[in-house]
Amino acid sequence: MEYDRDSKRISYHGCEIQSHLTSVSFDGTVAAGAMLYFEEACRCHIISCKQFAKGDDAIRAIETKASLWIDERETHPRTSHVEPSLLS
Repeated sequence: MEYDRDSKRISYHGCEIQSHLTSVSFDGTVAAGAMLYFEEACRCHIISCKQFAKGDDAIRAIETKASLWIDERETHPRTSHVEPSLLS
C-alpha cells in the first residue's frame, strides 16, 4: 500500500487532518487513521477500530471522527482527552 496515494489532507477549524489507510487485508477490508496537527505539530493520532469494504468509506469515517474530536476540543478546551473517570 502506498500512503501517498491513499492519504488525504484537509483543513478543519484551523487544524490539519492528515488521513490515510492503515491496513488492507486479503479479503479487501481496510481501516484508516488520522494525524491531527495544531500549530504545525502533531497533537493527536486517531485510528479506526472498524474495517470497511472501500478505502473511501474508511477515509470518510476517520475524517468524521477527527472532526468530532476537534469540535469536542473546541467546546471543552481545558479538558483532557482522557475520560474524567480514569483520572481518579
